[in-house]
Amino acid sequence: MSTIINEYIGCLHIHINPGTKRQTLESIFHDARKSGLDFLILTPHTPSKRKWNDYFSLDGYRNNVLVLAGEEADERSRLNHILIYGNRSWLGKQPVEKIVSCQRKDSLLMFAAHPDGKHRLFGFPVDHRWTKKQLFDSINGLEVWSALFDFARDTNPSNLVFRYFSFPRNFRGPTASTLRLWDTLVKKRKFVGVCGLDIHPLPRIMKHLDLKKTFGFDFVFKTLRNHILTTDKMTGDSENDRNLVVNAFKQGKIFFANDFIADSRGFFFGSHDKKKTIGDVLYPGEEILVELPEKSHVNVRINSEKIYSGDTKRLILKTGVCGACRVEAFYKGRAWIFSNPVFIVQNTEDLKQE
Repeated sequence: MSTIINEYIGCLHIHINPGTKRQTLESIFHDARKSGLDFLILTPHTPSKRKWNDYFSLDGYRNNVLVLAGEEADERSRLNHILIYGNRSWLGKQPVEKIVSCQRKDSLLMFAAHPDGKHRLFGFPVDHRWTKKQLFDSINGLEVWSALFDFARDTNPSNLVFRYFSFPRNFRGPTASTLRLWDTLVKKRKFVGVCGLDIHPLPRIMKHLDLKKTFGFDFVFKTLRNHILTTDKMTGDSENDRNLVVNAFKQGKIFFANDFIADSRGFFFGSHDKKKTIGDVLYPGEEILVELPEKSHVNVRINSEKIYSGDTKRLILKTGVCGACRVEAFYKGRAWIFSNPVFIVQNTEDLKQE
């Protein structure tokens, strides 16, 4: 008998400003609910003066959406930004080594933001990459797919108008370098991949220039989304459901997708009997099942190497190779679904959790 799996959808890397009015916040939460989201992880930049202390009171249910009040911390630099949830006071504006040292002490959720993020959106180079990769051993994972940098990396002043009117159909998917980095990291231990929006409230003048109304929260919430898988149900209790979401992220029970091009709900990747799924351990020779809501081009990779590539809606395969096994799906030629791995091991001791 298969295990009952509950699927919940949410977005992370959401920016709001210290001066954001309560009415505007309620509008954002309304947009999230209207877009079909179950949870939001807010990550405003650490305020320089740290006077925005009532921000963390946003944690909890808002307009029937579970809001997790997190932070995008930094070391007063464009580099090495980190998405954090679980603290109740600001951590940023200090060396990132000191920030990540809080992870084990406070059991925080931490993801490296846009690890290869560079662009020339406005004609001058912007570099938000991660350079202190030795610290990855101390955090939970990384933002594999960033909506902002996916759009911005091929955009410059000469093609900005064309790129704007093609948004978000021009999303290309995670960069090859980020996927290689992720595959390298998950060979060593469970290292969770997520997608992020990196969406900011538009200044008033930009709102007037957004003719298609595609850069607003209500629209962008329908694009890159994280789907968590749990055996327990959300109950409406903030504390219970917060723990459920955080634990799903920590355990890597997540796939992320561009839901704008096709609804990815119902995607399954795991054991043929459906008792085990993303984030779980399988053994060599067990049948692996991949089911997709729509026929698409599927790559199955173990330690970055393809073991299957083809067009399908349902796939059963076996492998004797051990390693981190993940799925990529491309719908009508466009990047669609990326799963976190299942781990094929000879012994459960072979999988390092932290």
